[in-house]
Amino acid sequence: MPTLPSLRISVPASTANLGPGFDIWGIALDLRNEFICDKASRSDGSVKLSFFAGQAGVVSPSALPKKVEPDNLFVKAYTHLMKKAGQSPQSYDVQIMVNVPFSRGLGSSSTAILAGLTLANETLRREYQMAYRIEQILDFALEFEPHPDNLTAALYGGWNLCLPADVKGTPGETGPSYMHLPLPVRAPVKIAGVIPDLKLETRDSRQLIPVTISRADLTFQTSRVAALVSLLSRENLGAGQATAFRAAMEDRMHTTQRAHLIPGMFEIFEDWYRDGALGCFLSGAGSTLLAFWPQSTDIAALDLGRRLREKKIPSLQREFQIDQNGLMVLA
Repeated sequence: MPTLPSLRISVPASTANLGPGFDIWGIALDLRNEFICDKASRSDGSVKLSFFAGQAGVVSPSALPKKVEPDNLFVKAYTHLMKKAGQSPQSYDVQIMVNVPFSRGLGSSSTAILAGLTLANETLRREYQMAYRIEQILDFALEFEPHPDNLTAALYGGWNLCLPADVKGTPGETGPSYMHLPLPVRAPVKIAGVIPDLKLETRDSRQLIPVTISRADLTFQTSRVAALVSLLSRENLGAGQATAFRAAMEDRMHTTQRAHLIPGMFEIFEDWYRDGALGCFLSGAGSTLLAFWPQSTDIAALDLGRRLREKKIPSLQREFQIDQNGLMVLA
């Protein structure tokens, strides 16, 4: 039997929440993890992973996993979908080019889950002439990460709003199902900020979020969500809209509750606003701090990590564009 060609699965980083949009949306960023998958001759269905620092310069070799943990999300997602389809897992050797840092609020776990599911789906397509739709891949991914914001952005690319659809699946199957609505970003903005050398686990960070909110906070939150959609959909942002943009990033759900995890976070944001930022936010569960900036801003001329450096916390300054491609399979 001829050897199947390598599969290269490329999945972008993502930033979620964007201030007031807790768990409802995410934006894909032009930083990608790549998974190069080669069929192995082993008959036990095992998946062997090798990690390499990518060329983007964001992840150092010293930050790579020293061993593959038993609960590795890529392996679990791959094995899960193969078994769900009624097929035995095939063995693979997988090289992972890591550009998205771990536990920094940039969707690293989403890249692993989606890549593992995609490897299974491509194996089913190639070898068994069966495959799942992209909407089903999202539902399967939610079994591993129950909030769709990073997953949807990484899968589809761009900025996506996630709507709980409450749609039942095939007979005998129930569970969360989401519709996604792509949102336009017409405003002349880019995203830039700092990635501190602080690992924050999402499961720990989420425990700080209130279970219920007041009517006043609900009104506050929804007004900011609507304002941000309006501002980012405009092709021009006048000087008078800077105040509105800053207000649109305000949040009562998670930002203040998590602020103590990143020393001096609000002071950093104040510095950035003085430097010309339009709206500052904590990326996902953190620790990455980002902001929307006018497209014309020379980010390289700014020192966005100064306050962290003063607190002896190393960080990497990084500028992003919005990735419009989402997950890609390159044979």
